Amino acid sequence: MPAKYSVVAKVNPQDPQGPRKFYPSYKSNGRADTRKLAVEAADRSTLSDADMDAALANLLTLIPKHLAMGEIVDLGHFGTFRLTIKSVGAATAEEVTSRNIQRVNVRFAPGKAFKEMLGTVQFEKTE
Repeated sequence: MPAKYSVVAKVNPQDPQGPRKFYPSYKSNGRADTRKLAVEAADRSTLSDADMDAALANLLTLIPKHLAMGEIVDLGHFGTFRLTIKSVGAATAEEVTSRNIQRVNVRFAPGKAFKEMLGTVQFEKTE
């Protein structure tokens, strides 16, 4: 099934009075939660759906734990998760403390297999 997109008109923020341009806008087709993934994965393995659900729950508990410990979580060909921070500067190095950190974000970088899959996505225009 192809991924869906619609067409949206956007204003150029540098020229609000200028003509609008039209862009494709991705539209999701629902949500695949961990239960759905567990059932599908169980069909592809020797694990039951309950075992797979437990394995996914464990993995999803471990990822934030290791990120909070300052580690990059490397899931092989799937990709890596790492923390990034947004911060404010100080006049001197001595003035920098953890209070300069305003926000913590998680970044995902797709691995080789994930990137290859992204290159195969087909799109279909919706109304």
